[in-house]
Amino acid sequence: MKLSQPVALVGLCRTPIGKVAGMLAPVEPHALQAHLFRAARRRALDAGMPEAALVPDEVIVGNLRNSVGNIARVAALDAGLPESVPAITVDRQCASSMEALALAAGKIAAGLADVLLVGGVESASQAPWLYAKTPRPYAYAEPRPFTVRMAAPPAHDLPMGETAELLADEHAISRADMDAFALDSHRKAAAAADSGAFSLEIESLPNPTPKASPAVLDRDECIRADTSAAALAKLRPAFRADGRVTAGNSSPINDGAAAAWVLSPEAARRHGIAIGAPGTAWITGVATVGLDPRRMGLGPALAIPRLLAAHGLRSADIDLFEINEAFAAQVLACLARLEADGCALPPERLNVHGGAIALGHPLGATGLRLVVTLAHALAARGLRRGVASLCVGGGQGMAVLVERTPA
Repeated sequence: MKLSQPVALVGLCRTPIGKVAGMLAPVEPHALQAHLFRAARRRALDAGMPEAALVPDEVIVGNLRNSVGNIARVAALDAGLPESVPAITVDRQCASSMEALALAAGKIAAGLADVLLVGGVESASQAPWLYAKTPRPYAYAEPRPFTVRMAAPPAHDLPMGETAELLADEHAISRADMDAFALDSHRKAAAAADSGAFSLEIESLPNPTPKASPAVLDRDECIRADTSAAALAKLRPAFRADGRVTAGNSSPINDGAAAAWVLSPEAARRHGIAIGAPGTAWITGVATVGLDPRRMGLGPALAIPRLLAAHGLRSADIDLFEINEAFAAQVLACLARLEADGCALPPERLNVHGGAIALGHPLGATGLRLVVTLAHALAARGLRRGVASLCVGGGQGMAVLVERTPA
């Protein structure tokens, strides 16, 4: 879990995050990722990487719903990378692009690569409808929806919202607690957007809808600066008739992408890259855990302590935390579990620019998006060390240690 050698991240960037059927809906997911690859290339050049070094040994992309044709390969070719560069798409559900980052780090540690290009993308707007085959071969006139299994047996395969309700039951989390957390996420995200805190991490793109306004897309679409406690309180429960989880205290369904170059320490030194400057960072550790699928939201509460223990660190040693806000109930349950286990997180260091409830959760991109946001926030504040973590459908959790100046 502690990498044998840190790996350098260069050109960290992301798209603005769009609503399902929103501003990014017309953009095919491979084109969205290709746009980020080209942006990451420009950013790497600005960071000092020579042109000749910007041919990766491999491309690795995280994605869930758009990858029947190996979207990593399609995006790499669309971005103009040489045909000789191989590419692979990986799926660890919500942690897919964080897993892409971990695979890149592992390949570097094993001596299998020196420079890689990593991404994550999701277009909920263009996700295909899936149908199961019927018992009779070739009976295509009898389609039925395909059931996506997250766990087995069925008793463990709960809808994601129901897993959040279960955690709320077990940790005595009220509807008011959830709504307050969601409101805080929107307020922090709106303040960050208005102050320009996201300007360095977001790579803008032309509005794909002709004559639509704005002409350039550079702001996350789901942030609701005008929401209120009263507005959130009016929303109906989404998963139980008498439940507490609503659309307002859950992450929405989104489109978006993220990207970064991953370099060995030798490559970073060889090219004179100043790691720690905005858009760069070191990854020094990775932790992945499994747990009860019914309580999948507790993934960060297990992954973060494992990651810290591997480095001899305490939560007080971490300057900033980014925990994906799949559901307010899920994050609040993680905080309660971490505190009970002696690993309490200072609330003022958590999701300082808001989280997925406000920004959105483009599934295949979110793991890397957390790292992008974290690295830029650390640089902007002159801080050293952060942890990005998220829960994973099916009962897993993942966390990475991000540092500007590793020991």
